[in-house]
Amino acid sequence: MSLSKYGSTVETTNLARLARIILGPCTDVLQDVLKKNMNPSVLPGKVKTFLAKFKKSPFTKEQEKIVYTGKYSDFDITLLYILFRNICTFPQHSHKWGNAPNPGDRSESANIERIRLLRNKYQGHHSSISISSSDFHQEWQAIFDIVKELEMYLGTCTVYQEEVKKITQCCMDPEQEAKYIEKLLDLNKKLDDISVKIENTCVCKKRKELFDREVTRWKEDDKVFLETHNFPAMFNKVVDKPYVTFVGVPGSGKSVTARHIALKLQEEGYDILPIKDICEIETHCNPEILQVFVIDDVVGVLGLDESEFNKLCKYESIIKKPEMKETKVLMTCREVVYRNEYLTNTFLSESANVVKLHSDENLLTEEDKCNMLTMYDLDKKLLSSIDLSLTSKMFPFLCKLYKKEFRNYGASFFMTPYPCILDEMDKMKQRNKIQYASLVLLMFNDSKLSESFLDDDRSSNRSSSFQGKKISVLKRCKVDRETDNFRFIDALSDMEGTYTNKFDSEYTFIHDSMFEIVACHFGRQFPELMIQYMSSDYFANYIKVDGNESENRISENEESTERKASGLCIIISESHYQMLAERLFRDVENGEMLVFENKTLKHPSVLQTFIDVMARKSYRELYSIFLSELKEDKGVCHYVFQPQMTNSQQSFERFRIWMHLLHEGKRVRAIYWVIYCGHNQILQYIIDQILTENGNVNDLFKNSYKKD
Repeated sequence: MSLSKYGSTVETTNLARLARIILGPCTDVLQDVLKKNMNPSVLPGKVKTFLAKFKKSPFTKEQEKIVYTGKYSDFDITLLYILFRNICTFPQHSHKWGNAPNPGDRSESANIERIRLLRNKYQGHHSSISISSSDFHQEWQAIFDIVKELEMYLGTCTVYQEEVKKITQCCMDPEQEAKYIEKLLDLNKKLDDISVKIENTCVCKKRKELFDREVTRWKEDDKVFLETHNFPAMFNKVVDKPYVTFVGVPGSGKSVTARHIALKLQEEGYDILPIKDICEIETHCNPEILQVFVIDDVVGVLGLDESEFNKLCKYESIIKKPEMKETKVLMTCREVVYRNEYLTNTFLSESANVVKLHSDENLLTEEDKCNMLTMYDLDKKLLSSIDLSLTSKMFPFLCKLYKKEFRNYGASFFMTPYPCILDEMDKMKQRNKIQYASLVLLMFNDSKLSESFLDDDRSSNRSSSFQGKKISVLKRCKVDRETDNFRFIDALSDMEGTYTNKFDSEYTFIHDSMFEIVACHFGRQFPELMIQYMSSDYFANYIKVDGNESENRISENEESTERKASGLCIIISESHYQMLAERLFRDVENGEMLVFENKTLKHPSVLQTFIDVMARKSYRELYSIFLSELKEDKGVCHYVFQPQMTNSQQSFERFRIWMHLLHEGKRVRAIYWVIYCGHNQILQYIIDQILTENGNVNDLFKNSYKKD
C-alpha cells in the first residue's frame, strides 16, 4: 500500500485515532457487553435457532465458524452488531434497530447503534480521509460517553474509558495511520453488506406475512363483488398491458375492482403484492415469478401528492417495461386527483392503460345496479328506473352502507348520501358519545387505532402528540377523559362493517370517504381543532374561508368544484382567521412551501392577518424563514418534476419555474415561493423590513453564489 495516499497531517492523524478507538476500545467493550448478556456456551444454540427461521443466513461461512468457537475476543464489530441485533435479549431502542436513536435514549441498544452510525458517518460520506480537529474532539466526546455508559452497564472499572483517553495522546506515525484508516474502511464495507442482508431477510419475510393477511381479507370482501357488464373488457386490458390505473370517485369500486382482478390472476399462478408505496416494486419485484402489484391512491388521497407523483415517475421504466413482461401493476386514483393538470400527458394518463369507471363504456347500467342490489340482499324494487338513473357515483359503497345502517332513508340515500350520513353523525353525537368520540380519534390518528396504541402512555413522540389530541377531542365530545381505552376500542368494534374495518388488532375506516365525512362533521363544529391538528394536505384541500373572495377571482378548477358539491369542505369564519394565519405561518416555518399555493392565503383578510403575524417576528427570524436557503430535509426540496408533465404553455412555464426552484434543493429560499405564487403584499412587507434593517435590498438577492 502506498503511504503517499495518506500524506500525514493533523487531520489524517485525527481519522487514524478515531479508527483506532473504534477498532480497539469500542470493539472490546462490545465484546464484554455480549459476554455479560450471553454466556459463550449458549451462543451456538441460539444462533442455530435463529438461522432455522430464515432461508438466507445473515452470517458469512467464516462468521459462522467464528461464532461456533465461542471465542468472543475474535468477534469484530461486524459480527457483534449482527448478534446484538438478532440474538441478544436487549430490548430495541425507541427508534428501532437500524435507525438513529433518540438523543435522550441512553440504553445499551441505543449506544450500540451509535457506534454503528459513527462508523457509517465516515464511510461513503466523506470525500477525504481526514477529520478536522474540532470535528474529531466532538466525535471523541460522543464515543467517550458511549463507552462510559456501556462500562456502567458492565459494572466494571473504567479501563476502556482510559484507553479512549490514551489514544488521543499516543504517537501515530504515517504507517500506523494508513493501517487503521484502511481497516476502518474495510470494516465499514463488511458491516454495510451484513446489515443489508439482515434487513432484507427480516423485512421480506415480515412483508410476505402482511401481504398474505391482506389478500385473505380481500377474498372475504370479494364474496359480494359483481362483475358488471363491461368487466371482461377491463380484465382483458389488464391482461394485455403491464400496468393499468383505475379511476373513479370515492366508493365507486376502484379498489375492489383492482383487487378482484388480482385475485383472478392469482388463480392463474400470480403472486399478489398489495404494496403501500410505489418504491416497493423495486424491493419485491422478482423476474422469475408471475407477480401482480396493487397500490391504492398511487399519487395521493385528498389531493395530488407531488412527492408521490415524483416517485411514480422515477419508476416509470420499471412499470412500463418490467423484466418479466407478464408482471402487472394495478393502481387506483381518485377522479379529482386524476384531473390535476400535472398528470396531463404523463404515462399515468395514457388512455390505453386507464379504466375510467365513469366513462360511457364502464358506467353502471340499470341492470348492473339491480344486480348489485341483489348481491347485497336488497330489494330490486327499492329504486325506480328514474331513481336508478339519478344515483350517486358511489353506488357500490352505498349498497354496503345501506344494508348495515341506512335503510330508513330509502331511495334518497342512493342519490344524496352525504347529508344522510352526516345526519347519522348528528344522532350518534347525541345518543352514543363514546362511539362518536372513537371515530373522531380514529380520524385524528390518520385512520389507524388500536388498544395497544391508546395504552402506549407517552412512550413515544407520536403517542405523546396523540394524547394532546385525545384530551381535546374528549372535552369537545363531552366524554370523561378518564374513560378506559377499551371502551373506545369496543365502540369501534361495534361499528365494524358499517364505519370501520379491523385488520389484526388495528381499526381503520371502512372507506376513505368515511375519514372525510367524520372530519367534516367534527370540523364544522370545532374548526379550531382542525386548524391546530390536521395535516397540511387536508388543509389545502378541505379548508375554505367564509365568503372566499379569492374563489371568485381565481379560475375555479374541477377539484374544488367536486369537493363543494360533496359538501365536505369546512368553512372557516372570520373569528378564526388569526388562528388560521398562525397555522399557515407555522407551516412555512416548518418548510411547507406549498402553503403559498393555498387559496385561503389569497383571501384579503387572511392575507393581512398573515402579514400581522409576520410583523410580530424580528428581522432575524424573518431572514431565517424567508431569505435563508432551505435545508435538504425540507420535503418540498425533494420534488423534481419530469418534462412529460404537460405540453400546454401555461403548465410548461410552471414546470420550468419549479425545476429552477427545486432541482437544486439546497439553493431554494422561501422568498422564491412568495414571488412565484404572486404574493405581492408579502413580498412588499419583506422588502420594507430589509430596507429598514439594512438601508438596501441586498439580502433579497444573496445566495450561495452571490454572498456579497
